[in-house]
Amino acid sequence: MTASQDFLSSLTLLYVEDDPDIRVHMVKFLSRRIRNLVIAENGRQGLEQFHAINPDIVVTDIMMPEMDGLMMAKAIRDKSRDIPIVVMTAHNDDEYFIRSIDLGIDRYVLKPTNPRFLIEAVEKCAQLLFSNRQKEEANRYVRFLLDAQPNLLMVITAGCVEYVNQAFLDFLGFSSIDHFNEVVRNAGDLMFNAQGNNINEEGYWLDQLIGTPEKFAIIYLKNQQSEQLVPFALKTNSLPEQNRHLFSFIDITHIENEKRQLETQAFTDALTGVCNRARLQGVLEAELHRARRHNLSVSVILGDIDHFKKINDTYGHQVGDDVLKKFAKILRENVRIEDIVARWGGEEFMVVSPLNDVNATCKLAEKLRRLIER
Repeated sequence: MTASQDFLSSLTLLYVEDDPDIRVHMVKFLSRRIRNLVIAENGRQGLEQFHAINPDIVVTDIMMPEMDGLMMAKAIRDKSRDIPIVVMTAHNDDEYFIRSIDLGIDRYVLKPTNPRFLIEAVEKCAQLLFSNRQKEEANRYVRFLLDAQPNLLMVITAGCVEYVNQAFLDFLGFSSIDHFNEVVRNAGDLMFNAQGNNINEEGYWLDQLIGTPEKFAIIYLKNQQSEQLVPFALKTNSLPEQNRHLFSFIDITHIENEKRQLETQAFTDALTGVCNRARLQGVLEAELHRARRHNLSVSVILGDIDHFKKINDTYGHQVGDDVLKKFAKILRENVRIEDIVARWGGEEFMVVSPLNDVNATCKLAEKLRRLIER
């Protein structure tokens, strides 16, 4: 016995026939190949059985009392588009064929029915069911593997989101792929570049990701609940012949945080917490470039602590460090938010003040001097 024949014997078949002689003959024949055979004598009874047992295949006559086979088939199709339906009839009227086509009838067997032709039609339906269930089982296994992955995975087919794994749904705050598709009209709306700009602004986000993957090595995804942008490393795999693409998003939040910490350490004076000279160099170059380009003013205040060596010699370096920290704190707390405070040297500090003219900067410098004097 082949796998499909073995599969056929495991199915439940609903057989609907009002003629008792035909019914007895066909039931005897079908029961040799199908273990679970359910019988109904008319369309209404057949529909009741369908709702009660949810069969795998339906075989029905067309002309029957109370409810004909096509009316029953329509009611079945309203509930399920996938269940195979085989109709048997002695009529060859075009109207019946057209109605059958409209209903999506899978097989059509003429009466008087040759049992061999009927079982062939049923076997064809079983083979299709077997193939579809094998595909569904394979797809279920693939989805299981995707859902087991900690990375965020998204499958795009023909430009549409076919699947996102459980990790992706959890990150976005969706309960299911259906919920995702209801809310997210375009997956590109969730993605941003390092500058915080949405990559879907021009409507070609998929072409951009596939065509220039190196440009989007880092993608920021927006969490739907917190509205926070989270950094991910993006990896792309494609099956061009199927127009299908798999995007894998690897959370690099910890790497980004470590990077920021390192940048902070590299450009911050460890003792006072203000910018160090290396960072100040970049700030000065950027502000001077902007001032020249747009014909804007930029001012610089340079100051030091008088007799600082005497403080160290008299009270020790620990007290000297406390003085430096207090000095930097006064500067930081009494300049504008856009002003940059930096440690220039040992006891020398600088304030870079964009868009401030000479008079305003002199007033600021005098204000700082009086605060420090007190």
